[in-house]
Parts: sequence; C-alpha cells; structure tokens
Amino acid sequence: MSCRRLLLGSAVALVLAAGLSPAAFAKGDDLPLNARIIGAAATRTIDFVAAVDPTWATVFSDEVADMEPMAPTLVFGPGPAGRRAPGLTTFYEIDFAQPLAAYRFPWNGMTSPHFYFYPARGGIPAYVRLHVTRGSQPAVDGWLPAQPEFTNLVTPYLDGLSPLQPAAQRPAPPLGLWWLGPVLVLGGASVLLLRRLGPPYAI
Repeated sequence: MSCRRLLLGSAVALVLAAGLSPAAFAKGDDLPLNARIIGAAATRTIDFVAAVDPTWATVFSDEVADMEPMAPTLVFGPGPAGRRAPGLTTFYEIDFAQPLAAYRFPWNGMTSPHFYFYPARGGIPAYVRLHVTRGSQPAVDGWLPAQPEFTNLVTPYLDGLSPLQPAAQRPAPPLGLWWLGPVLVLGGASVLLLRRLGPPYAI
C-alpha cells in the first residue's frame, strides 16, 4: 500500500512539474480572447476577438509568455523570483480568457489566469507581478519590468479607472502599560503558591 502511494505521489508531482514547465505553455496561435482590467471600483474589458488587427493580442500574449517561466520557480523553488518594484504601490488586476484548445495552466492557487500591473510613476518603469500560492507555505511573488508595448496597450484603459491599493497593515499595539496586567497576574499566583507552602514561605 505504501509503495502504491509513493508511486501515485511521484506521478502527481511529475504531472504538476510538466504542467508548470516553460515548455508546457503553448505559444504562437494561443492568443487571448479577452482581458479584464480590474480597478478599485470598476472594470474595463479588452475584446481581442472583436479587433480586426491581432497586434494587441500578440502583445498581450508576449507579456504573459515573459511571466510564465517564473511560475515553476515560484511554486517549486526556494523563494520569490525577481526584485520587487521600488516605489510602486498602486496596481490593477488583469484577468484574461484564452481558447480552450490552447489552454494555459492557471498558475498555482488560481481559479483563472491573472496577474497584476503597476503603472510607471516618478521615473520608475511599469512592472507586472505574478502571485502564486504554495500549499501550506507562504505565497510568493515574481516581478518583471513590463514590456513597453504592453504598457502602451494597457495605459489607455486606465484613464478614469481608480487603482487598487495594497492591504493596510495592522498597527502595532501601543507600548503604554500593556505589561501591567500580566505582571499583576503573575504576582498574585506567586503569593497563592507561597501561602500553600506554609511557613517559612507564607506571606
């Protein structure tokens, strides 16, 4: 029984590794059907199917192809890939649909393929971020500078669309007299213990 479980586990691991390897991702004709740019209060849709010129669909697909090699490193590797974009905080989520015949593996922990776009600001170029989960381990992120063509594609859709903000961190508790309660409890417990021991320890 243990041998069968070991073989089954190995087979599953091989399938996942193959599914996440860069060679497993289709290229060429697997152009996206559409993409959604999600802001804080609204969404914009890019309909590649309705477009007569497939150039922008190719640009979008090339940006996705740049991120795909990060997925195996992020999921199976020791830590994050790429360096965090300095000074960029506001961003947009970008979901996309693809032909079933050219289905790409939805990156680990996703119900559908998506990534995040950080617009350029103050001389800092635009970045894209790939976020994946690793089971019980902490989630990790991979960062890449966005291709200029991809930035040119997305930017017109951001006009009037409020960006998402990073989750606010919980403030640290005030220093104050937070220690007074535990000290009083510990002191009371010590007095009770000494009284039970009796003389010469009783108070």
